[in-house]
Amino acid sequence: MDQENRVITLIDMDCFYCQVEEKLNPELKGKPMAVVQYNPWKGGGIIAVNYVARAMGVTRHMRGDEAKEKCPEIQLPSVPCLRGKADITKYRDAGKEVAKVLQKFTPLLERASIDEAYMDITKPVEERLKTLNINMVNSEILPNTYALGYDNVNEFITDVHNCGGECMEFDYEHAKRLLVGSIIVSEIRAAVFKETGYKCSAGIAHNKILAKLVCGMNKPDKQTVLPKHSINILYRTLSLKKVKHLGGKFGDTVCEVLKIKTMAELQTYTEKKLQEKFDEKNGSWLYNIARGIDMEPVQARFNPKSIGCCKQLRGKATVHNLHSLKKWLDDLGDEIDDRLEKDSLENNRTPKQMVVSFTTQLLDGRDTSSSRSYNFASDDELCGELFSSKALELVMDSLEGIKLKGNESDRKLKGPIKFLGISVGKFEDNLETKKVKKIVDYFGAGSSKDINKTNKNEGLNEIKKECIDDKSKDGKEYIINKFFQTNSLSKSTENVSAKVKKENSSATESFFAKFLNNIDKQTTSVEVPKVKILEEKGKSGPPATPTCDVVNHGENSSDSNYSASTINNEINQSIALFDDDLEDVSRVSNMRQLLNTSAIIDESSNQSYKEVEKNKEIESNGPQKAIIHELSDTFCCSECGKTLAIDKSDVHADYHLALKLRDEERQQMRNESKQKNITMNHNTKCKSPVVAENKNEAVTSIASFLVKIDDTVPTEMCAECGKRIPVDKIGEHLDFHEAQKLSREINKKSISCNVNGSSSKRKKASSMGVPFKKSKVLYKSIDSFFR
Repeated sequence: MDQENRVITLIDMDCFYCQVEEKLNPELKGKPMAVVQYNPWKGGGIIAVNYVARAMGVTRHMRGDEAKEKCPEIQLPSVPCLRGKADITKYRDAGKEVAKVLQKFTPLLERASIDEAYMDITKPVEERLKTLNINMVNSEILPNTYALGYDNVNEFITDVHNCGGECMEFDYEHAKRLLVGSIIVSEIRAAVFKETGYKCSAGIAHNKILAKLVCGMNKPDKQTVLPKHSINILYRTLSLKKVKHLGGKFGDTVCEVLKIKTMAELQTYTEKKLQEKFDEKNGSWLYNIARGIDMEPVQARFNPKSIGCCKQLRGKATVHNLHSLKKWLDDLGDEIDDRLEKDSLENNRTPKQMVVSFTTQLLDGRDTSSSRSYNFASDDELCGELFSSKALELVMDSLEGIKLKGNESDRKLKGPIKFLGISVGKFEDNLETKKVKKIVDYFGAGSSKDINKTNKNEGLNEIKKECIDDKSKDGKEYIINKFFQTNSLSKSTENVSAKVKKENSSATESFFAKFLNNIDKQTTSVEVPKVKILEEKGKSGPPATPTCDVVNHGENSSDSNYSASTINNEINQSIALFDDDLEDVSRVSNMRQLLNTSAIIDESSNQSYKEVEKNKEIESNGPQKAIIHELSDTFCCSECGKTLAIDKSDVHADYHLALKLRDEERQQMRNESKQKNITMNHNTKCKSPVVAENKNEAVTSIASFLVKIDDTVPTEMCAECGKRIPVDKIGEHLDFHEAQKLSREINKKSISCNVNGSSSKRKKASSMGVPFKKSKVLYKSIDSFFR
């Protein structure tokens, strides 16, 4: 389903604060009521009015005393007060209760505020269409439903059944989805009332902005559908300032620049005209929204992106001194701390940033707003004291550009503060794997649920246990000390005393260990006796690798899923990097012997292969020296005289070929440089004919044989340069050589003339005592002959 044919609904709770008060105090139900703020001045400011009181003329812009004059029997419950400001915890909890019901219908739920939430029900509509006969839908299953552009919902249902009738703008497919969506929304509203007792209204359209606009057209406890062909009806009288994103300064700018007030007037402008008056992005957005197009998706967000609290400080409450500022920031910090603690228990997340907002009054009476942010450090303890102290530092640094002294208790501020707010955001989930650890922590013993206690090599484990018992250091301390030890490999091989056993190595086995494993297998097939290293009494070998003693804490342990035998194996392999394994040391020593053997063979390349083999067997006194010659055929390189395995002949031949190409390239560069020096030397005229003859000689290069030639195209060998040229291009190629010759002859003549002229001038100038200046020699390029 594309973005223009979605089914989006906005669920808006009807006078939500009043419904919460009615649920907490059932005696208020059915009576005129208005929720007022905690400030008792003139009865408190009204923030919510139920529909009974609205019918009697009470509005949200009144204060409590004025509402009583309009409606003497009105009830005025007050918002609780905590730390000198409004506490809306009970309303916030009621909003979460409603959201949990909405989340059962679709995961694409975006909470816009305490009492509003967007829902993308496109997929539930498509699933319902598979089983629902659209022609069986009637107004009885759609109570309290309205369709914009129709007198009643029956007319809209009839149009859907008739596929729009004669209306050319009627989008049948989407209208059918809107009708099914209205059925689902009606079920959602019924479920909210059944489980929470709260009533709500809804708007149904194909994007969030239009759903918001039609949601408030029929209230309370009603829902409104907006078909696509009715968008122009909505825009005829709709004020541009009521559209989302146009209610602020940008909307004022649009109305002022275009001199319009309604959305219908905005439709008269082309996209290009709007882009000229505004930027490209905003111009395109205005053009699309004027036609009911908006691609903003519904973000799956149940929890708020930030947690914040603020305080309006007007009139006598304006902050003028440092003491009052600290007091309010402490209260705001404590509220953030309480809400964060509750949020952490419910959602298991932690904020990474704090933002402080404040408004100050300038000397000319104007207000200016600012905000500053602070990113929490890994070692910060998130609490009310941290929030208030950091907020105070940010405010003072921004307003006065100074840092507070430790003993500074109270003083007058440079300007009054009329608003303060603290919010925390950029939440991250609390996962054990995200905890910051030091590098030594990765070598410590950790818990695991799967422990593999099987050991194939019992002999080596016994040696390791004895070495561990003798050590006074273990764990991290041992590893760090071992890392800084400088034991040479030659000394460690002298103290090796263990038995070399043939076994499969781990994934991190070295190249030499794998090589010797293959040698062991091959020598076994030809019945070559295994090499044994005898233990030397009185000499202690290198310390064995310590193993991590892992303790299983059971199923109720708080360990992460990663603290299993996998990490145990990785830790032991990491520790092994600092020790000399007995078996690996023996393999490396054998490999060195083999390398020494090949080195001696290279030095004595003038002897025959059989004589070298016999000498080595006599000198080494070990079977490992002859293993290579017995297992594989060898050959003697004619270029360098080295004895190599036959399977390496191709690579070795390519090596010599590369050397030849390199030498040839170097020689060619030397010849070119010599030729350049000869032509520039005016005193060596006699050598130029010889050079020309050498130039004409065709030089066959090894590199020419490596050029890829298309066998399907007939070619001919050039007598000048020795290259193979296609027959159809040989004439052009020969002309190129002729042009080169002509260029050289002309340049030689000009050089000789310049030399003769300059010699006579030099004589005259020397006789007159004037310093001689060489004239510039003009050379002609090859391409100049073809113009």
